[in-house]
Amino acid sequence: MPESHRPLIGKNLQEKLAFGTIGWFFHMVSDMAGSGGSLMGGTGIPGPIVSLIKDVSALPFFREATAEEPGLRLWVSRLFNGTLLADHDENGRIVKGTARKFDLRTEIGMLEEAGRQALPVLVNQCVVRGFYFCRRAAREIRDLDIHGVAELGRIAPEDILPWGTPAMRRMVTVSSGIFVGVDIADAAVRSIASRDPVKFFLRVNYVGIATFTVACVVDVRATLENEASTSGEGPEETYERGLADLGCLKLDFMQARILHSIEHAIVAYDIAAEEHPKRAAGKRAWLKEWSKQVVDAVSLVWAADAGYFFPDDALYAKIGSRLGDGEDASWLWLVAMEAGRFRPYGPLRGNDGGEYKGLKPCSDYLNDVFCIRQDVIGTKELADLGHAVDGARARLDGSRGRLVAGVACTAIIVAATGGLAAYFAPAIAPALAAALGLEASALHGAALASASLAFLGGGAIAAGGAGMAGGTMVIAGGGALLGAAGGTGLTAAASLALATDGRYVLEECSKLEAFCQTVLLDRNDDVRSVSSIYASLCRRIVELEAESESVRLAIPGEGNCPHGKDGTVEGMSAKDMFEAINRTIKVMSKCRNDLAAALRETNQEFSLLPWPTR
Repeated sequence: MPESHRPLIGKNLQEKLAFGTIGWFFHMVSDMAGSGGSLMGGTGIPGPIVSLIKDVSALPFFREATAEEPGLRLWVSRLFNGTLLADHDENGRIVKGTARKFDLRTEIGMLEEAGRQALPVLVNQCVVRGFYFCRRAAREIRDLDIHGVAELGRIAPEDILPWGTPAMRRMVTVSSGIFVGVDIADAAVRSIASRDPVKFFLRVNYVGIATFTVACVVDVRATLENEASTSGEGPEETYERGLADLGCLKLDFMQARILHSIEHAIVAYDIAAEEHPKRAAGKRAWLKEWSKQVVDAVSLVWAADAGYFFPDDALYAKIGSRLGDGEDASWLWLVAMEAGRFRPYGPLRGNDGGEYKGLKPCSDYLNDVFCIRQDVIGTKELADLGHAVDGARARLDGSRGRLVAGVACTAIIVAATGGLAAYFAPAIAPALAAALGLEASALHGAALASASLAFLGGGAIAAGGAGMAGGTMVIAGGGALLGAAGGTGLTAAASLALATDGRYVLEECSKLEAFCQTVLLDRNDDVRSVSSIYASLCRRIVELEAESESVRLAIPGEGNCPHGKDGTVEGMSAKDMFEAINRTIKVMSKCRNDLAAALRETNQEFSLLPWPTR
């Protein structure tokens, strides 16, 4: 190094840092601007957009450039050095002086333009949300009869804050749409007046268009989810719910009553913890309606003055007495798992849930009370059980190792509706149906169970009832919201799971696998019961495989269509049935394999004999 350059290095640490930073900065300036004699205005500095694309292009997914087909990496390089956007002559050569680089200078210009366009969009958002806030605040002050600043604490912030509500979403959609419409009309008028079509594209506010698009997507998605949560099941959902009947676990009537009582206590405890009177009143109304519909489901076989829901002291006394009689505590773990997936304040059957929108739990009854009042399941054990279900779901769904926060998260999220408690429904349905007046003396076995479940569900779906799924949820209720079914005085599930992509089967298999591993094997060392469940799954998979082949023959062009010339069965196409069965088989097979692996890890012999299911 020349001696004249050494003073520019620095004599100590401070000078080295200062000189190095200054030298780096002006080196970047030189690359960006170039010297007076440079032909293309300097090398340029890659901006964040180009840098991100360049990093993505290094992934194995993207092929390297070849002579026949330029790859993404070559495309990014040409974009950066200006040859991609340059003008070319008839020989394909770049016309001198036409290179257009996409570097930091371009990205800064894009950012400045986006900021300019974002300003009116931001003003529009502030105006709309400001009106919403003022209107809601005024209404809350009137409804709560507030007369001073000190009383403003009675207003729940979520009732007046301008986001997260259906009304706010719709207001943003409408205002953004009007903004875009006026902006496009203005751009069109100016373009026509100047007879310059390019001016139209230069005048359009693209930030406003993006905002309107996002608002539409969010609004439509929320609307569809709301309609799905309040609508009844279709043939596809009913069929796939039937496929999820694994027949492995069940609760008896008293255990189901304990589960309902815990769910009732969850809401009552949350109401007591609610600080805002108006929201507490809404939660009390929801609990009253939910309780009435649950009790109506069993009122004809239960003394009207006995009281279906246990109060806290009686509830835990009943739990203690059943455990004290030497009864296996596995049922309590099953109840706890279902209670942990119970989500209150959703829409009820016969009610669109408008007055309950925005209600959210503000307490944790299970950890604060349930885990303390009984000595079987503690806070850590309850959390581990929930994590086990989530982990099993991820394994069965194949989502581990993937980014679950991507586009797939916009799919319909299926709520837990009854869960493993539904498995005792076929056994208890005939007794309940007979008590309610069903005449089915000529039926027996599976036919009797199906007829009884459909009767309890208010009749077949074709007749306006909720079908077998509704009857199952009348009995089970665990994790589900109950509601009236078609004027029959009976009840059926209000939040029936949308199993159009096998999610209901996935949910049930996830619970089953987690329960077997966490409770039966890890805690009880009950290899026999898990072996029995494994055998039941194997038999069910074989049955579904046979049914899959039968349904395949009903698909037009695949066989003789024994189910009908048009390939439909009870309003559902044979092709949809075939796909549903295969999705179910895939999930159940993964669950079966996981159970087999868990059994092998016990180093104990297990049999596939058809023991009575647990």
